[in-house]
Amino acid sequence: MPAPPPANELARLAELHEYRILDTVAESTYDAITFLAAEICEVPIALISIVDEERQWFKSRVGLDAEETHRDLAFCAYAIHGPDRMMIVPDAAADARFLANPLVTGDPNIRFYAGAPLVAPGGQALGTLCVIDREPRQLSERQEQALQALSVQVMALLEMRKTVRELEENQRALAAATRQRDTFMATVSHEIRTPLTTVIGYIDLLRAGMPEDERREVLETVAREASDVEYLIEDLLVAARTEADSLRCAAVPVRLAAQVAQVLECFDPIEDTVKVDVTDCVATADPARVRQIVRNLFTNARRYGGPTIQFRGTQGDDHVSLSVMDDGDGIAPEDIEAIFEQFGQATDSRHVADSVGLGLPIARLLAEKMGGSLTYVYEGGHSVFELTLPAGASSSH
Repeated sequence: MPAPPPANELARLAELHEYRILDTVAESTYDAITFLAAEICEVPIALISIVDEERQWFKSRVGLDAEETHRDLAFCAYAIHGPDRMMIVPDAAADARFLANPLVTGDPNIRFYAGAPLVAPGGQALGTLCVIDREPRQLSERQEQALQALSVQVMALLEMRKTVRELEENQRALAAATRQRDTFMATVSHEIRTPLTTVIGYIDLLRAGMPEDERREVLETVAREASDVEYLIEDLLVAARTEADSLRCAAVPVRLAAQVAQVLECFDPIEDTVKVDVTDCVATADPARVRQIVRNLFTNARRYGGPTIQFRGTQGDDHVSLSVMDDGDGIAPEDIEAIFEQFGQATDSRHVADSVGLGLPIARLLAEKMGGSLTYVYEGGHSVFELTLPAGASSSH
């Protein structure tokens, strides 16, 4: 008569698998406990039995060759129904649950069974520390107490093993995060140092004196390089405020055409290959954050795309879409999510060495913060980043 699963079986199995104990190698610390259990209770067989979905598996065993049995045959499958008490079967041949059990009618010819549940901190019984005899019998009160105490020690070992594994995993994750931080800081330093080096060099030229027409060109270059640093710092501040949960976005009517025009004014004279069709598109958003998204998308298109860049807007009843398209190489499907992860980049040709990789993750983060989204598709020979935001009233700024 197989034991039915406990009412909390799904939760019990989930907690059991957190320990990752199943099918692990034999360990002397567990074997010492089963040896003591057999000696104290004066029985030939002692087991640390873990009850999985379809089997009972023995982490340690004394007096039994089998490494596991089917759960339908397991006495322990009954014992886990009572996490707060020991299960004792004085004579299995006289117990309706077990009298026809092959483990009773055949090898190992179980007659007596006593199982102390292994109870996790969450209250779930993972299995038992059990002792078995081939003759009907009883345990003394002191033997029962000792078996119960030993089962607590088994659980303590399982907890310690789990804690050590989690500490090792956390240590590896911390080491990886530290490496990522160091790489990120080195890359940020590089990206900031490069334009600043240019600015310093041009300042030295200005001090040395130069013709007025050259002076004007140099000043424009200095302003452009300084803006690059400003934009990078702005993205870094958004990332930092997001981690601190202090990023706030306004929600006011915003004309997308005005925001796109304002962004494009900050770049070099825009070539005829940059097309803008965003007439009468009004969103509910934060104007400064919309400009930050547009700037990042435009910078991405110029850096990785082909010569043609197009802005297209679509006004819906409840949302507004702004597409930024370029005719550069597309992004492989398996790389799409990576480009939206902080410091992530595609592995194909849309890649620039030493790039911080904050632009697209920051753009998506800001879009979602304003109740919208940012997605990517490659269609018709174009890479298309589509920004979607809640629609706004037409009486906007």
